[in-house]
Amino acid sequence: MKKKLRFTLLFSLSIAFTFAQGIFDDSIHTAVGFGSVNSPGGEAVQNVIDQNSSTKFLDFNAFDGIGFEVDLLGESKIAVAIEIVTANDAPERDPTDYEIFGSNNGTDYTSIITGNIPCVPDRFFSRTFSFTNTTGYTFYRVNFTGTCASSSINQIADVQLYETIGNAPMITCPSDINVNNDAGTCGALVNYSLSANDDEDGALAPTITSGLASGETFPVGITEVFASVTDSDNNTVSCSFIVTVTDNENPLVSCPSDITQTAANPGDTSAVVNYSLNPTDNCDLINPLTGFTPLANINNKAYYLSDASFSPQDAFTNAVAQGGFVGTIRDGSDNTLLVNAISSIGAAGDVLIGYNDVSTEGSFEWQSGDSATYNNWNAGEPNNAGNEDYTVVQSNAGWNDVANSSTYRYLLEIDYSPTQTAGLPSGSDFPIGTTTNTFEITDISGNSVPCSFNVIVEQNLSLNDNNLDRNISVYPNPTSSSIILQIKTSTSIDTVTITDLNGRILQVFTNIEFIESKKQFDVSQLSLGVYFMAIKSKDGHSALRKFIKR
Repeated sequence: MKKKLRFTLLFSLSIAFTFAQGIFDDSIHTAVGFGSVNSPGGEAVQNVIDQNSSTKFLDFNAFDGIGFEVDLLGESKIAVAIEIVTANDAPERDPTDYEIFGSNNGTDYTSIITGNIPCVPDRFFSRTFSFTNTTGYTFYRVNFTGTCASSSINQIADVQLYETIGNAPMITCPSDINVNNDAGTCGALVNYSLSANDDEDGALAPTITSGLASGETFPVGITEVFASVTDSDNNTVSCSFIVTVTDNENPLVSCPSDITQTAANPGDTSAVVNYSLNPTDNCDLINPLTGFTPLANINNKAYYLSDASFSPQDAFTNAVAQGGFVGTIRDGSDNTLLVNAISSIGAAGDVLIGYNDVSTEGSFEWQSGDSATYNNWNAGEPNNAGNEDYTVVQSNAGWNDVANSSTYRYLLEIDYSPTQTAGLPSGSDFPIGTTTNTFEITDISGNSVPCSFNVIVEQNLSLNDNNLDRNISVYPNPTSSSIILQIKTSTSIDTVTITDLNGRILQVFTNIEFIESKKQFDVSQLSLGVYFMAIKSKDGHSALRKFIKR
């Protein structure tokens, strides 16, 4: 099985954006809220046109979007592009759609363009969308609707409309690039070319504004590259494309050869057998888990993000039911790695981790009982506002304490071991005979390889046991109803015990009378399967035979 991708395409490229002179000027223009706007004092509507990404416009009434109007004070401008900048936190509050209107009297507005805004986890992230418009307006209205996840709040850092002055430059991005990973690495070195020119300025050098430069190693998954170029008239043209790196490299595993081992003592029906697999992968090894998206494997701890949302209490219970705990973050590098992994699958919003002070207020501990003391609280946190006993990690990698009253996707942590589909774990008591062990080794991209080997446990026979063993036979084998024990010597048999593969005693026969050195035993009541017949002589020697009931 090869699952080539676990990521969702954000939006198709290559698209060129053109803009030059910004229309909104915070020093002379005033933004006025449109629709039902409920903003805190420091996050009011004027922030949306101040071109300062550290401030934002927030609206608690997300049901009708987050909108504003600007009077250009009688100056007519032809808008041909919109720049949108995400705010500092909470990607779930980002709007998903926009509509731009124009008016020349401040009352009668004409819809110019509607568009979609792909959700991204990046904060302070600027994107520009161009559109066709040939009409100048003295008033502009912009309204954003939708949220990137379940939220009653909309927020946005900055919005700017642009007009073109003179002839804009031309920029050419490559088509979307799809490559496989480089052997042995969790990424691929990708080369691409960008070009730009202007009628007046000639050839121009594009600048990478987001993503990775040509010749760098792109990680497995999707990387969006934005490039722009500006001419001497301050006209800026942008384009973007997507680089998709597919991990198609299977895990590696040193599957053991068949193992043969003799039982420790005469008469033993099993033996302890140890073995090791030691699988590796160019990315991460992790087992598929229904209801969870794999994120990373850190020091044999497999981390997943729950697909569903839970209250903190329910998440703690669910994590234990999955065989693990709500995730532990042990240091800063793990914190960064996990936040980036969450971002790479397009997850927005707060993610619950296992840090809590449920037992003693103010004394935080990990649900797993881990002794790690690392934390990354946001400024002013934890503040226990409203009895906040649990912790979430946010897209900025900072932590915030939360109450049990809301629901969150949670970070699940489970000890990693390869998936065993048949046989017994290392260190188990393996029964006399052959046990086939099979494993499935899977990486984080879904590439999977099997591993199979046999464990053969042989009887430990003394000299006299060997004599007994050589002189007995059982038949028919397989059998459907009865099995015959035949003895070729005059040895007296004390007991015959029938056990299953796990060593459980199912039947014991004593006071056995042989007729012409044969004795028939009724096994019709046994279920279909493999069984052992342990034969013990009156002089204390033993032998073991395996038979199949069909």
